[in-house]
Amino acid sequence: MVLNSITRDNLYLLTKKLGLSAFESEAYMCFFEMGNGLSAKDISKCAGIPLTRVYDVMKSLEEKCLVRQNKLSKPVKYYLNDPAYSLMFLLNKKKMQINEEIAMLESWVEDMKRLSINNVDSAANIYPEWTLYDSEQDVYESLIPALIRDASREVIIVGRNVINTINERFVEETIKGIERGITFKIIITVDSLDSLLTYSGEEVIEKKAMLIKLLQTYNMYSDLVYVRASDLINVVPFGIFDVEKVGFSVQSPKNGKYIVTLVTDKKAIVSEFYEIFEDLWSKSLDIDLNRFADSDMRIA
Repeated sequence: MVLNSITRDNLYLLTKKLGLSAFESEAYMCFFEMGNGLSAKDISKCAGIPLTRVYDVMKSLEEKCLVRQNKLSKPVKYYLNDPAYSLMFLLNKKKMQINEEIAMLESWVEDMKRLSINNVDSAANIYPEWTLYDSEQDVYESLIPALIRDASREVIIVGRNVINTINERFVEETIKGIERGITFKIIITVDSLDSLLTYSGEEVIEKKAMLIKLLQTYNMYSDLVYVRASDLINVVPFGIFDVEKVGFSVQSPKNGKYIVTLVTDKKAIVSEFYEIFEDLWSKSLDIDLNRFADSDMRIA
């Protein structure tokens, strides 16, 4: 079956919305273009995925019940599970996730209402538990640098597109934080690295220049900066500061865009996000930052 451009684009967007990474979406579409019984080499050639990465990608698709493999065949062949059931399963899972997020947001709104009623003239009484930011620019250029500036021990940042949000203030506060002995642990996606190394233009050049500034500091304090990459980041972007405060973005149930960022020091919420981080960290791969200087950043 050969997909036309519109169908292919729609299938790609659908799988991305349902939580697949770029590599997983490309690999999944190969079955609609080439048919069943595909080997790792077939998928690598069709999707443009390095052969060494194909096995991890296919394992993830199997865990999502989208494909299955025949281990008895030599080489191992992969087969498509019925999309009518497998995609609907992922869609229902996504609906449950959205409904849970809506219920959580509604609960927070009710908490805010109660606080505002009891403390009409005292905004300071609201701040210790929750602070809300609805400007994306404020989040990346003011909030995150301020949280890094106030940290004293450890900064954790997790996001699919962290590189594209880097700005001068973030770089400045990060360098200052490293110089005063703060440990930084960052998880990004392989996709974001690929885009930085593949795309060109003035904006990308600026991003690379800022990353080189960070790299120079890293070379002097390599025991304080740890960066890993993963294709398994299926959570909202978040940062944890000194394991005492967490900031995270919330998506719109309508279009998936991040519409608000919340910051809280509630221990239960911070602990929940820290558990998510530890799980992602254990499944991520180290990046040798020194290779970036040669525009050849790869997974170690």
